[in-house]
Amino acid sequence: MQGMEKIYADNEIIFREGDPSSSAFVIISGQVELLKNAPNGRIRLAMLSAGEIIGEMGIVDKSARSATARAVGPVTLDIIEREGFLASLKEQPDVALAVIGNLAERLRNSNEMAIRPKVANVNSVPSAKLATLSTAGKLSGNLPGAAGQMSLWDAILSLFKKSPTKRRLLDIRVARLAGDEDGSQTNLLVQALSNQPELRVKAYDEPLPVDNNDELTGAFFQTAMLTGRRWLAKNKADLLIWGDVNEVSTVIHLRFISLGGEADHPGGFLISDRLALPTNFDPDFGKLFYAVAIAAIVPRTEAQRHLTKPLLLPALEAAQQAEQQPPHELMPTDQITIQVCYGNVTALIGYYMGDPNWLRKAAQAYQSALETISRDEDPLGWANVQFHLCRIRQNLGERGGDAEILENATIEYKAILEIFTYGEFPREWATIQSRIGSALYRLDALNGETALLKDAIAAYQSALQVFTKVDAPLKWSEVKNNLGQALQVWGDLARNTEILERAVMACQEALQVRNRLETPMLWAATQNNVGSALFLLGRLTEDSEHLEGAAEAFGKALEIYQAYGAARLSRVTEGNMTKAENLLRARLARRVAKVYWEEEPAESQEESVKRRRDKIFRDEIENHVIQ
Repeated sequence: MQGMEKIYADNEIIFREGDPSSSAFVIISGQVELLKNAPNGRIRLAMLSAGEIIGEMGIVDKSARSATARAVGPVTLDIIEREGFLASLKEQPDVALAVIGNLAERLRNSNEMAIRPKVANVNSVPSAKLATLSTAGKLSGNLPGAAGQMSLWDAILSLFKKSPTKRRLLDIRVARLAGDEDGSQTNLLVQALSNQPELRVKAYDEPLPVDNNDELTGAFFQTAMLTGRRWLAKNKADLLIWGDVNEVSTVIHLRFISLGGEADHPGGFLISDRLALPTNFDPDFGKLFYAVAIAAIVPRTEAQRHLTKPLLLPALEAAQQAEQQPPHELMPTDQITIQVCYGNVTALIGYYMGDPNWLRKAAQAYQSALETISRDEDPLGWANVQFHLCRIRQNLGERGGDAEILENATIEYKAILEIFTYGEFPREWATIQSRIGSALYRLDALNGETALLKDAIAAYQSALQVFTKVDAPLKWSEVKNNLGQALQVWGDLARNTEILERAVMACQEALQVRNRLETPMLWAATQNNVGSALFLLGRLTEDSEHLEGAAEAFGKALEIYQAYGAARLSRVTEGNMTKAENLLRARLARRVAKVYWEEEPAESQEESVKRRRDKIFRDEIENHVIQ
C-alpha cells in the first residue's frame, strides 16, 4: 500500500469534521490528535502516533469525516487515495487485517462514546492513545447489517468477494481423511468450503499421522494436536480439519485443530470435539460444515476475532435445517455430534455478543445431547458435552450473581475431573481446576465463606502445575492474575502482610506476559489488581511506598480504560486511585504535624481514628478483573 508523503506543521489541520472522505493516512512520524465538536466545546478523542492509520472508515463506507485531525508538532503522513486503498484491501488480505485490528477496539465501545457534558475542552481527556475514535455512533461492533447502513465488515467482505486473487482472510487446511481411498470425501470437504469468499482452503496429500483405530486417550489427542499445529505453523494457516471415513464408507468423522490454541469460553472447541457427516453429504450439511469450521478457528489476534465474529450468525442460520433434521443414516452417537457442534456455534455467538439468550439456547442443545449419552458407555463423550454445558452455566451464574448455579457448576466440574484426569488429560484437568477456582472465588464474594476462598486459591495453584509461562503463556498469566486477586482478598481478611505480598508477586508475574501493547485491557486489569494489593498492604503496614506504588498502578490501568472508552472501569479505577492518594496525603500530613508539634497524639486516639478510617476504605475500595 503505497501513497504520497506530505509534511504538516505543528497545529496544522489535516482534515476537518464534516469534510468528504477521499483518502486515508498512515502516520510516518509525529503525532496526530483527533478532535470532536461538542456542545461544550471541542474535545480530544485520541492522540495517535507513528504506524497508525487515520481516516480509513470514511473511504471504506464513503461517509464524511466524523472528527477533525490536527498535527501535534511536525508530522509526516503517507496519503493513500481511495482507489489505491481499496485495491490494497482486495489484493493484500494482510492489509485488511491491519485495518480491522486498528478499528477493533474503536468499534468495541463505540456506543459508549457519547459526548458527556462534563467534558468541556481538549485538556479534559488524557492524551493517551484513545482507541474509540470518530466511529462513535456509526457502527455497533456487533454483527453487521444495521438498517440502511453498510458496516466495515460488509464493505471488506464485499471487496473480497470481488477479489481476483486466490488469497483470503482465513486459511483452512484439510488433511486427507484416513480410509478415503480415492480421495473423493476429502475433495468434497474442500469443495464445501472453497465457494466461500473469505476462505482459502487446501488439502494435504496425506492424513494426519495418527492411528485412528487407537483408543481415544489424552496421549492420542496430544500427539494429534502437536503434529497438527506444526503443519499449520509451517503454512501459516488457521485451522486443520482431520479425521477418517468409517470402514463401510458411510460416515465421515471430523476433528479440528486451531493454530490459535484452545479457547476456554462458551463455544470454544475442545480437541475431543468431533463432527460426523454422511459421505457424499448434500449442500445443507455443507452449510453446517462451514459454520462449524468458522467456529472452530481460535482467533490469534483481536483483528481476526473481529473478522470471524460477523460470519457466525449468517452461517448458523444457513445451517439450521441440518441441525433440525440430522441424517437418518447416521447412528445416534453420530447424530449427537451435530447437535453438540451446533451448540458450540450458538454458544460462541452468545459469547461474542454478550447475549445470555444465545447461551441458554446452546445449553438446551447440550442438555438434549446429554439425555442420549451414557456416562458409562461413552465417558469421554459425556465429559466433553458436560464441560461445554458447565462453561455456560458458570457464565450465566457469574452474570446473574446466582450462587446456586455456581455451586452446581462446581459439583459438575468435579465430576468431569473423574474422566479428564491429570494423568490422561492434563490440560483439560488444569482448565477445569482454573474454572473451579473462579467459581469458588465468586461464591466467596456472594456468600462470604472464607473456606471457599482458600479452596479457590488451591484450585488456581493446581492449574499452575500444568500451565507454564513457556507452554501456555496467556493461560498461565490469566491464572496468575486470578490467584493474585484471590490472595489479596484473603490477605485483607486475615490482615496478613505475607499473603498480600504473595498477591502482589502473582500479579507482577502475570505482567511478564500481559503487556500494554499486545493485551492492553488484560494488562490494565492486572495493574488494577497490583494497585489493590499494594493499597491493602500499605494500609496495613503504613508504608508510604506501597501507597505510592498503588496510585501508580491504578494510574496505568486508568490510562488504558480511558483510552478504550471503558467508562465503568474508568470510574472504579479512578476512585481507587483517589483513595490511595488521599490516604497517602493524610499520612504525609500527620508526619508533618508530628514534626511541627514535636509530640505524637495519644496512641488510643490515633488507633481509634485509624480503625474508623480503615472501615471506610474497606467498605469503599473496589476491585475488578477481566479474564
